[in-house]
Amino acid sequence: MLRILVLGLIAMVAAVALMPRRTVPPPEAATEWPQARALPATAFTDHNGNAFSSADLTGRFTLMFFGFANCPDICPTSLAVLAQASARLRESRVPPPRVVLVSVDPARDSPEVLRSYLAVFDPEFIGLTTDAAELEAMRRDLGVTVMRQSLGGEQYTMTHNPQVYVLAPSGNVIATLSSATSADDVVRDYQRIRARFLSGAVPNSAPQ
Repeated sequence: MLRILVLGLIAMVAAVALMPRRTVPPPEAATEWPQARALPATAFTDHNGNAFSSADLTGRFTLMFFGFANCPDICPTSLAVLAQASARLRESRVPPPRVVLVSVDPARDSPEVLRSYLAVFDPEFIGLTTDAAELEAMRRDLGVTVMRQSLGGEQYTMTHNPQVYVLAPSGNVIATLSSATSADDVVRDYQRIRARFLSGAVPNSAPQ
């Protein structure tokens, strides 16, 4: 009898092991990177005036966006959508990602300006600035396009692409949202990317 029970238990374990695992579908409006990419080492100042570095973008998932406080359209729309998505994730008890705005206009975006600007959307959002050389290195590494356009006299604006970069808890970039124009899209794709990363379906290792 004992032998029969043992054989039955072995057969049950084998059957469970052979059952097809439920896979999480890939994101619909985001692109997973075939290979993760480490951010260049960058020294920032955050919206509270404290030192911040690329190493601080670890420990949890992060959505990183490049923009500026005087942006007339893309930035306020994207930040409002990211705030809505973060609120929905909190309500559903899914740990929301850290949301970071990297300023492409450090000459005007002081910590005080960024703090006041981001508080309108979500007080937990983080604003970062760095000097022109370090910003250029990061933009070039990630393919972020920025152009300064004169508005006459000393007035100017900045044009930039709307991508949102998804960082794993390791700090490596693993995916890109083409834009943040729909909270539904952000919530759905973030949860898929997160689940696929945790299951090992999304690469985490970056080339050395």
